[in-house]
Amino acid sequence: MTSEPRPPWGIYRSGFLSVILLVAGLLIYMWGHVQTQSQGREIDRLRAERKNLLHQQERLLARTASLKQSNRIRDIAVRELGMVFPSEPPKNLYLSR
Repeated sequence: MTSEPRPPWGIYRSGFLSVILLVAGLLIYMWGHVQTQSQGREIDRLRAERKNLLHQQERLLARTASLKQSNRIRDIAVRELGMVFPSEPPKNLYLSR
């Protein structure tokens, strides 16, 4: 009985480890790529949201400016509150130095 020589397991073992390391490296690379793409989409979404918020801020500032106009305040005071502006200067006006 002659037995055939067995191949050395060291060659197979190193080849198997090489394949495992290659697959692990590819998985890590793909994970990094997916994360980068996800962050890019998130940045785009945040930029669009920022743009919308800036437009909203501009509209609110314009609305605030229009609400602060003295003519509007005077009209509301006279019409809705029934206030009357005095015809003579105030008598209790004190000036401090």
